[in-house]
Amino acid sequence: MVKNHGSINLENFLVQEKFNSILYYDPFVKVTFLTKLLQDIKIPVLYLDLDLLYSGYVAAEILTPQRNVTLYNPTQETWNETLTKVLTKLSTTKSLVILDSLNGLYNIQNEKKDVGRLVVSYTMLLVSIAKKTGSYVIIPCMARYKKEEGWTLSPPGKRMIELQKAQKILLEKTDDKIVLNFLDDSKKKIIL
Repeated sequence: MVKNHGSINLENFLVQEKFNSILYYDPFVKVTFLTKLLQDIKIPVLYLDLDLLYSGYVAAEILTPQRNVTLYNPTQETWNETLTKVLTKLSTTKSLVILDSLNGLYNIQNEKKDVGRLVVSYTMLLVSIAKKTGSYVIIPCMARYKKEEGWTLSPPGKRMIELQKAQKILLEKTDDKIVLNFLDDSKKKIIL
């Protein structure tokens, strides 16, 4: 079932008290989706850009920065300080946190022991604090579906965070439209 929703507000598709896992194959589809979301949402946005794709478009003036967006470009050296700033703001103000991307978080944590546990811990910490302020957490992930393994991150091939506290939305491109495929309930919506 595919529904066309002309001028819909993407905020209406996000869920609170869970993280919204935004899966995609094509990074340009992800940027298109996030650009529309940032235009739609009225609350403050705390954007942790770990793959630097969105930041690159903003720096090149291809995309106009939105007033309600605070853009962070954490590195391995600045991750703890950046996370502290985001958690402090998130704990006091209803916000949207974008952790873009899970692949990037793995990359900046790669020298630490138990990197998988760290990534899950950071994610759950964000979701836990977001729950207290009625906020949203979305985590875009370039992913592939493998019949034997389920969803895996692409390119490293690591397993996705599989938790009951997640809503999985696959971004698919058909012709010139982007479709939100809600993997948990088989609904599809054309959005752009």
